[in-house]
Amino acid sequence: MKLAYSNSLEFSFFSEAKLKFERIISHLEDKQVKKESHGEVEAYIDTEGTELLRCLLQGFLDIK
Repeated sequence: MKLAYSNSLEFSFFSEAKLKFERIISHLEDKQVKKESHGEVEAYIDTEGTELLRCLLQGFLDIK
């Protein structure tokens, strides 16, 4: 399966992780988030950061 996608410039094994990272940044830039407590923002980053790490690992595993 890896070979089928290796010639495609549109496909990236880490595309899901890139999207997740961009969503995290977008969320943190939102004006409403600036009204949240430090703890709430930290909890969001912890949860979404763990999901980002999972996406990175999955991308790595998909390359193999």
